[in-house]
Amino acid sequence: MSDTGPAIDSILESIRARMAGDVPVAEPVIVMPPPAPVPPAPQIADDSAMVALMRSFVEPQLKAWLDANMPEIVERIAQAEIRRLTGQA
Repeated sequence: MSDTGPAIDSILESIRARMAGDVPVAEPVIVMPPPAPVPPAPQIADDSAMVALMRSFVEPQLKAWLDANMPEIVERIAQAEIRRLTGQA
């Protein structure tokens, strides 16, 4: 036995037996609860007001993300295209 104890040794032996095909591996049985009912979407009298509200939240975050990530994305794509056009791998 090793210093890791009998539990680890038996686990390792079980893994070795399964990898060698000596022990059949049972398929796990997964029991999923039924999905929760989805509540109906709230009714909005004016969709344009909701769109404007969502846009006011999303636009600043999208602009900040683009400002932070776009130069790297463009650089990577440009380099890949240059390699493709020049025949370099």
